[in-house]
Amino acid sequence: MTLVDQEWVVILNPFAGKKKATKHKEKIFKLLEKYKISFKPFFTEHVGHGIDLTKKLIEEGHRKIIGIGGDGTMNEIVNGIFNQQVVSPSEIAFAFIPVGSGNDWVRTVGIPHDYEGAIKTIKTGSFFLHDVGKVTYQTNEGRKSRYFANIAGLAYDAFVVQRVNKKKSSNYKMTVFTSLLKYKPQVVKLILDDKEVLNEIIFSAAIGHGRFNGKAMMQLPDAMPDDGVFDLTVYHNPTKMQVIKNTNKLYDGSFVKLPFISQHTAHKIRIESENAVYVETDGEELGHTPVDIEMITRSLKIISGIKNKVV
Repeated sequence: MTLVDQEWVVILNPFAGKKKATKHKEKIFKLLEKYKISFKPFFTEHVGHGIDLTKKLIEEGHRKIIGIGGDGTMNEIVNGIFNQQVVSPSEIAFAFIPVGSGNDWVRTVGIPHDYEGAIKTIKTGSFFLHDVGKVTYQTNEGRKSRYFANIAGLAYDAFVVQRVNKKKSSNYKMTVFTSLLKYKPQVVKLILDDKEVLNEIIFSAAIGHGRFNGKAMMQLPDAMPDDGVFDLTVYHNPTKMQVIKNTNKLYDGSFVKLPFISQHTAHKIRIESENAVYVETDGEELGHTPVDIEMITRSLKIISGIKNKVV
């Protein structure tokens, strides 16, 4: 019996994709059966439950997990994998079927958006070792940490996520626009690999391993999920009209040529500010500065449509 023939546990977020995961779960389960993928289903019940459920299943002996949901579901499962103390995270096989409203992470890692295509990818069993970031940030309760496999957003990115989650709006682009009218950029000190590279007003920043966030915005067009470094895009201090005028360039990555954009790479990142500047990861709002981000190289074993040298 090969690894892909053994039983999987499925963690499904019934609220993903405006409850599309609930509406389509039987269709997805029938496709898993069609491709002879043996599984047991489990369902998340609230925000954060995916973390605890993943930890519990690993502690019970499961080593193969299929996530069904969006980028937030993926992030919770990744945090469950990295917060458990039973086995090395790289011993867990993680597959994913996207049913979210954004599905940005899968765009980088070669997982098809359609259910059958994603399930065929699981069946092939092509393993890929993915980098993971750990972001440590400040809250009212003290310092906390969160793992992420796609992108962490700072400043305006986090402001938009806060407003999207608060409003629970279905019109993401409209929330981006209305957030722009209320947002005030802050002075930030950025330290990359122990070297200060800027101390100035910035509008926003994106940091990560994946290329896409915000529903297909290509904020990190050169990012690779297994190269051992973070890509970082900084929006220095454009006018609001410059932001509006160039929004479409976010979708093909050409915005990086604009004069108020700079790109960087680093293994370790620290962000400081006098006033609180907030951070989010994979669409999940966190805390604020000071923020430290560290790299955990090739530590997440995913089943993907792309390949690297997995020992």
